[in-house]
Amino acid sequence: MLTSILIFLIGLIGAGLVSFGAWLVAAPAGYIVAGVLCLTWSWLAARTSARRHPEPAGEGG
Repeated sequence: MLTSILIFLIGLIGAGLVSFGAWLVAAPAGYIVAGVLCLTWSWLAARTSARRHPEPAGEGG
């Protein structure tokens, strides 16, 4: 439990630092990096959720 919370927090801090570093180079780059990280996180979470809860087998085809 504690390990999963620490992994999440470290990942969140890392994403923030990468976005901030890109923002220091150019403000729009920081927003682009943050958006890409959010989209990637959303895609990974959806994929993980789909693997944990497979669709029930339907009747017919």
